[in-house]
Amino acid sequence: MRKFNSHSIPIRLNLLFAIVILLFMAIIGRLLYMQVLHKDFYENKLASASQTRVTTGSVRGEIYDATGKPLVENTVKQVVAFTRSNKMTATDLKDISKKLLNYVSVTSPELTDRQIADYYLADPAIYKKTVEALPKDKRFDSDGNLLSESELYNNAAESIASDQMSYTEDEKKAIYIFNQLNAVGNFATGNIQTDPLDDTQIAVIASASKELPGISISTSWDRKVLDTSLSSIVGSVSSEKSGLPAEDVDEYLKKGYSLNDRVGTSYLEKQYEEILQGKRTVKEIHLDKHGDMESVENIEEGSKGKNIKLTIDLAFQDSVDELLKSYFKSELANGGAKYSEGVYAVALNPKTGAVLALSGMKHNVDTGELTPDSLGTVTNVFVPGSVVKAATISSGWENGVLSGNQTLTDQPIVFQGSAPINSWYTVSTGSFPITAVEALEYSSNTYMVQTALGMMGQTYKPNMSVVTNQLDSAMGKLRSTFGEYGLGVSTGIDLPDESIGFVPKEFDLANYLNNAFGQFDNYTPLQLAQYVATIANNGVRLAPHIVEGIYDNNDTGGLGELIQETETKEINRVNISKSDMALLQQGFYQVSHGTSPLTTGRSFSNGATVSISGKTGTAESNVGNGQKATNTNAVAYAPSNNPQIAVAVVFPHNTNLTNGVGPSIARDIINLYNKHHPMN
Repeated sequence: MRKFNSHSIPIRLNLLFAIVILLFMAIIGRLLYMQVLHKDFYENKLASASQTRVTTGSVRGEIYDATGKPLVENTVKQVVAFTRSNKMTATDLKDISKKLLNYVSVTSPELTDRQIADYYLADPAIYKKTVEALPKDKRFDSDGNLLSESELYNNAAESIASDQMSYTEDEKKAIYIFNQLNAVGNFATGNIQTDPLDDTQIAVIASASKELPGISISTSWDRKVLDTSLSSIVGSVSSEKSGLPAEDVDEYLKKGYSLNDRVGTSYLEKQYEEILQGKRTVKEIHLDKHGDMESVENIEEGSKGKNIKLTIDLAFQDSVDELLKSYFKSELANGGAKYSEGVYAVALNPKTGAVLALSGMKHNVDTGELTPDSLGTVTNVFVPGSVVKAATISSGWENGVLSGNQTLTDQPIVFQGSAPINSWYTVSTGSFPITAVEALEYSSNTYMVQTALGMMGQTYKPNMSVVTNQLDSAMGKLRSTFGEYGLGVSTGIDLPDESIGFVPKEFDLANYLNNAFGQFDNYTPLQLAQYVATIANNGVRLAPHIVEGIYDNNDTGGLGELIQETETKEINRVNISKSDMALLQQGFYQVSHGTSPLTTGRSFSNGATVSISGKTGTAESNVGNGQKATNTNAVAYAPSNNPQIAVAVVFPHNTNLTNGVGPSIARDIINLYNKHHPMN
């Protein structure tokens, strides 16, 4: 038998006491670390766990034309609001929805089967019974594990038979309200759609807070786009029901938006969303130790959004619309516009990039109806025709094919095995020498084709065979120069979703040569306007802007003081010399003022109130039954020696081939602008 050593007991006790002392020291050290050294950190964590912040939007800012005329309006109204606590159950919401119907009215609510099923399952007993009645594969996965609560709920909702969802009209009104209440997140506030409230309803609801937990009266607004010629570019705003667009929801949530916030979904409303949205109201909800709402504190008061004012004078825009309508109806009367999809015009300030007009008339070829379509100037694309020839000559200079006002022989271009390429006058005049300036004045196709051949490293000779090993490179060079003028690339306008044109990746030699005189790639009227504005501005390409500035609100919530003016934004400069750019400007001047029988744009000058420089363009096509049509286009700027307006006009598929209507429209637009805003 082992003898017990009594001396070992004190040793073990001492060891135990030492361990206890070390543990106490560790606890004291940890408390010192938490309560002294990192006190602020843990206090903040405690505070954040017992409070949450919610935000709500404010009345949206407004949009005005250049003279201060409103293009949209907000109708402010009193509505029912619901703030949801984190302890409210579906049963609570069902009870509130029924009681609220004693104070408000709802007319003909539209409900989905899922909304009715959600209301049916709001009763816990019914939900439990419905889940228990589900088939096994609707309750358990393949491994026998119970499905998640969300999967069970969806399966339960889908299992509800139509005869179980038979409700009276009054009950359907409660369902309509219930689903709106249920869509509001914990601690969030949402507006509940009902029939308009009268003063009595507002007063009674405001005093019934005990019977209607979470229900209050709030201010809301409706957005109305006024019926103007600019309504299509104003854009739209989401509804309270739809809230944030699904494709942008994550981005908006990061910026502090709520799911049911109303935001701009297109064009100006979307582009200037953060300006128009305004300052948001921020409230902090404090919770007690049980997680219940204890108090609500206003952290930041919201305010109406800022306003934007456009560069477009609505009176000038309307006069351009009327002008386009008049010309189009005239062409309809003589049969020329029967197959045309409309007529479009853009006017810019070439020195600032300010948009002066975005005007369009859309033609329904089946009904003959004409409707305003300002948006079509930035989204629709057309074959430009000869208006782009200045860009082709520029590409010749940039790539060392042309030098200054170089003379080439204007002659029929005949390749081996191909039909000849002619200028409009070549058949009657034969071959003769022509300069770059004259090529613009006369609108020579053959000068452009010879330039394009030179970019492929070849010089034209009658009946030659063209080597195409440099075709892709040459098209790339040509399009690169076109892009310097804004053709086939983004213009940089302050509107989302503009078209950059139609620039096919697949092409052949004929496409390339035709592109040199504007018969292949397609561009928007806005791109053509930026192109001619760049020539007017000595080769400096500016981003068009439709918003002149951001403005505050005055005392009545209207247009206040200027906060920020839109700055002129230079995108690039055309890579040619000043002397070469002067040759282009001389060519455009000669188009309008030349005295040769071959001068193409005398319509610019006939009846003009200021000196106009410009370029005409036609693009041929067929409209069916073998009938030919042309895109009758024009680009121009004025005054020639001090440009203050640049204009592009597109009139597609006009079967009246002898009527050069494009230059006449451009001239009349410039005359209108000179009348509204006299130019020196």
